[in-house]
Amino acid sequence: MGRPLNKRYFGPPTDGGDEIKVQFHNGTASVNGWIVKQLGSKKFRCTDGTAIKDCFLVDKASAAVAADEMTITVLDDAGNPKQVTKIAGRKVTLDTGESIAWNFSDSTTDGAVEIEEAGGAAIAAVNLAAITLTSAQVVEVETAAVHGLTTGDTVNFAGIVGTTELNTGLWTVTVVDATNFTIDGTDGDDFTAYVSDGTVQETTEDDFEGDA
Repeated sequence: MGRPLNKRYFGPPTDGGDEIKVQFHNGTASVNGWIVKQLGSKKFRCTDGTAIKDCFLVDKASAAVAADEMTITVLDDAGNPKQVTKIAGRKVTLDTGESIAWNFSDSTTDGAVEIEEAGGAAIAAVNLAAITLTSAQVVEVETAAVHGLTTGDTVNFAGIVGTTELNTGLWTVTVVDATNFTIDGTDGDDFTAYVSDGTVQETTEDDFEGDA
């Protein structure tokens, strides 16, 4: 299977650690998790801390993974998200067919793609471009730049004019694409129309309570 990944990239998330973040199907839904063990060039044992599943690395949107599937998403130097189709000790193969070095650095000039740490610092706040409300149990958010979120992440909003209901509390997201996501368990009829401004940021419950 080529050079396997170093075991230091596996295991439960640690603050600022180098454990690889994955998206996998835990038997019920697509969730964030981490690698327990490498079983082959494209097969890994994954967990979210509860369910443990043996999954194959696939080229799909994170929200679309099915049973026994997982994804690893990286950012290139231009900040564009890419799907990994194969990963080895020093290089990944991307959905474009390109073979390129990988690391955990957020450098935009190192010629390598960035893998997100399972327990790393939260993604920086991103400005909002629009919020669309519908009565079909959907609140869709559009960001002005790549949001870097994955389905199942929790976020908090700040500074929104109009849809101020989102400025309070934590919300769980389902990713649509690189600049759009929906807010789980919401109904557009329950919110005020969006006017302007606002940011969104990935935030854990512990971080959110710590800022209170």
